[in-house]
Amino acid sequence: METKKEEWVNKMMDSADTLNRQPVSEELKQRLFSIPSEITLLNRTIPMSAVWLAAASIALLIAINVATVKRVRSSAQPHNTIYTEYFSYLEQL
Repeated sequence: METKKEEWVNKMMDSADTLNRQPVSEELKQRLFSIPSEITLLNRTIPMSAVWLAAASIALLIAINVATVKRVRSSAQPHNTIYTEYFSYLEQL
């Protein structure tokens, strides 16, 4: 004796036997085959000089932040209290 779940699974599997294949138009086939060539064109839109410029900018920002943190930690003068309070979370690490 089959359970309700098994009956439902068998019914769904049997319903797939009655499906007919639908014809695919030539236009759709051509559009699908052209997708990989369109994707490769997108890789060429960003010049490598722009990528290197972005990487250098990020590296420069990191270097400036590290230098600022080191300078604030080394100087414990009263006029730097704002910066000391701002960067105080770094001492907790």
